[in-house]
Amino acid sequence: MKKRGIGRLHSPGLLRRFLERLRGREQTLVRGPREWPLLLLSYPPKGRAVAAEIGDAWLHTLPALRSAVAVSYREMLRGLPPMVVVILRDRNVCSCLGHHHPSGTESRLTRRLAADSGGTVGEIDLAWEAIRQWQPNPLSALAAAVAEPSFNRLQFRTAMLTVLLHELEHLAHPDHREAAVRGTSDGFYREVLNELLGEEGASARYGMQPAPSLP
Repeated sequence: MKKRGIGRLHSPGLLRRFLERLRGREQTLVRGPREWPLLLLSYPPKGRAVAAEIGDAWLHTLPALRSAVAVSYREMLRGLPPMVVVILRDRNVCSCLGHHHPSGTESRLTRRLAADSGGTVGEIDLAWEAIRQWQPNPLSALAAAVAEPSFNRLQFRTAMLTVLLHELEHLAHPDHREAAVRGTSDGFYREVLNELLGEEGASARYGMQPAPSLP
């Protein structure tokens, strides 16, 4: 995705021997609703708080959204591989917010996991600092209604979730054209931010508290 105006958290046990070989990176497995894929987040130590934010968004924010907001992604999530590796970086050299990795271009980690499980493992990457700065719809009028730190966190979580789902859609449906995928994700971003801002105090319903400090 190019930059434009666009369960449970636990350490994996079965996969430990593979994950420990990745020096300098940490991993967290996020297990959401049964019909959704497992997300294996792989990140540098400075990305721990970002990984926690993604985990909370996947486990709490997305399942709690009104059906009318999340309906465009319900079927797509069921069509993904059983596990998706999400590689987190602060930035991509190409300045993109994220990519889906077509079959044959995955990292060594993903290939090993696929070989070990005998199944398909998908892979995407996300660039969190680029996503933090991405504001397709700043919604300045709504932002004025909440304290700035609260809005900044809501905006960051919404943007991370939006780009995550954008790349997952490309992974699930490589034939979908970028313009159509972007149209869906832009609408999702707008609707989710409106809904989150409409919940006074960014309620625990969306898993917004407590929060680690973001890098």
